[in-house]
Amino acid sequence: MKLLAINGSPRKKWNTAQLLEQVVAGAQEKGAEAELVHLRDLKYTGCVSCFSCKKIGGPSYGRCVLKDDLRPVLDKAHAADVLVLGTPFYICAESAFMRAFEERLWFQYLLYSNVKPPLSPRKKATALVYTMNVKQEEMAVYGKDHIVATAKRLMERQFGPCEVLLSCDTLQFEDYSQYDTDMWDEQAKRQRHNTVFQQELKDARALGQRLVS
Repeated sequence: MKLLAINGSPRKKWNTAQLLEQVVAGAQEKGAEAELVHLRDLKYTGCVSCFSCKKIGGPSYGRCVLKDDLRPVLDKAHAADVLVLGTPFYICAESAFMRAFEERLWFQYLLYSNVKPPLSPRKKATALVYTMNVKQEEMAVYGKDHIVATAKRLMERQFGPCEVLLSCDTLQFEDYSQYDTDMWDEQAKRQRHNTVFQQELKDARALGQRLVS
């Protein structure tokens, strides 16, 4: 059993990464092979609309043809039994790192067909881990609930059941006094980080255990 977790945050030690680290740890506790990939470390682009993955009889039918740092990661995602995507929301969308990855991951499998199924290799367990600065009840205001629902639908269409872990109202800085952020209540943020987020880390660990069981 192999689990692959993808970190779409440019921060390799903060909220999203910490949650994904717990997913990986939980999977390893159940005896699975688990790996965390940080997209920030890679040089790659989003989809370039070459349509090689759609060309009938072509050598790259069903697979992305681009050769860059993302290619081996897409190969690992293709082979993994479990795939977990994690990203913060930046300005009402996934990070640019994650969005480019999703374009390359999803589009290679999708067909312009009303009768043929996606070209994804086989069913696999999946999950989405989202972190965001806003409160959960504010997601609809910014359209983030729609983004989550769309990503979940695409994951389930291509791979199978997809769980979602949301971490809202996150702590952004170690010291808020160094930044121009008067709209946030640092004390409330820190208190939530020390209580709710710690429980979310446990939830992430349990998620990793569950996904490989």
